Amino acid sequence: MSFLFAVAHAADAAENAEQALFSEVDLSLFAIALCAVILIASLLLGLRYMKVMTKEKELKQKVIDLQNELLKTQKNLEELTKERNRKFDPYSSPNTKSIIFCLDKDGVILSGNDYAFEFFGYADKNELLGKNIIGTLVPLKDSHGQNMANLIERIKNNPRLYVDNENENICKNGKKVWVSWTNRIIYDSEGNPTEIRSVGFDISPRKRLEDELRQMTVIDPITGVLNRQRFLDDGTRELKRARRYGRELSVLLMTIDRFDALNSEHGTAFSDEAVKVAVTACQDAIRESDYLGRLADVEFALLLPETPLEGAMIVAERIRTQVMHSDLMVGDVKISVTTSIGIATRLPSDETIDSVLLRAFNALRTAKEHHNNVAVAEQNQS
Repeated sequence: MSFLFAVAHAADAAENAEQALFSEVDLSLFAIALCAVILIASLLLGLRYMKVMTKEKELKQKVIDLQNELLKTQKNLEELTKERNRKFDPYSSPNTKSIIFCLDKDGVILSGNDYAFEFFGYADKNELLGKNIIGTLVPLKDSHGQNMANLIERIKNNPRLYVDNENENICKNGKKVWVSWTNRIIYDSEGNPTEIRSVGFDISPRKRLEDELRQMTVIDPITGVLNRQRFLDDGTRELKRARRYGRELSVLLMTIDRFDALNSEHGTAFSDEAVKVAVTACQDAIRESDYLGRLADVEFALLLPETPLEGAMIVAERIRTQVMHSDLMVGDVKISVTTSIGIATRLPSDETIDSVLLRAFNALRTAKEHHNNVAVAEQNQS
C-alpha cells in the first residue's frame, strides 16, 4: 500500500514538474517575442530618426549653399555694377559723346549738337527745333508715374536743385532712355531767365542694373512673386488707403494640402511642380491691381484691394478649382493636388495688415480642420 502511495505521489510530482516546465517555456517564449518586438520597434525608430536627421542635414546644407550662392551673386552684381559704371561714366572715357541742347526759358528747343539729334533718333533737326522739349523728348509722366510736365518750371524755380538731375526721356521711336543732365540757366541784365543750356549723358545701362538689383530685393527668386517683406509693405500701404477712403480690402491665405507627406513620397520634383501649379492658379485668378506674395515655403497670400468678401470667395474658389483640376505629373505618376484657403476682409478696427492676415490664418486653420480642399471665410466679419 505504501508502495502504491509512493508511486502516485511520484506521478503527481512529475506532472507538477512538467506543468511548471511548460509554464517556464511559455514565459520564455513570451519574453523572447517581446524582446523581438521591442528590438524591431527600436530599429524602426532608429531608421526613422536617421532619415529625419539626414533630411534635416540636407536641408541645412541646401540653405547654406543657397546663402553662399546668393552672397556670391550679390558680389558679382556689385562688381558688374562697378565695371558698368566705370564703362559708362561720362567723365572717365575720352570717347564719350555728349547730348547738348539749348532751350528758351519755356523749354522750346532752340538748338542742339549733331549727336543729340542722332541719339534721340531725329535725322531731320527741324522735327525738333522750335518744339517744346516737354512732350517730345521728356514724357508728360515717366514710367514711375512722376509728373514731368512742369520740369522746366521746376528747373527755373530751383536752379541749384536742378544743376544736376536724372530723368527718363523718350526717343522718336518711343524707346525710353535715362539721361543725366547738367543744366545752366542764362539770365539777362535784369536777372530774368532767357535760356536753359543742358548737357546730358546716357545712363540707361546703369539704370537697368539698378532696376535688376531692386528687383532682387522685392521678388521671391524661386516663384517670381513678391517676397514676404515686399508683400507686407504693399499690404500696409493698401490698408492705409482703404482706411482713409473707407474702401473694401480682402486677404486670401493659401497653402498646398498634405505637402510634407507628398514631398516625402515624391521628392523635390513634386514640390517644384506643386508650387508652380499654385502660383499659376493664383496669377490666373487675380487682376493687375492685386498683390501675390510668398510668405512661407508653400504658403501664399493674395491682397485684393476694392474687393468685398463675396468677390474674395469667388477668387478663392477659382484658385481652388484650377489647382484641383491641374494635371501634376512627376515622372510617369499623376498626383492629385489640392489647396486650402482662408479668407478675411478689412474691418474698421484693423490698424495693421497683420491683423487681417491673422484672421485669414485662423480661417485657413479652420479649412485644414475640414479635411482640406476648401475655401473658408472668417466667421466674424463684423
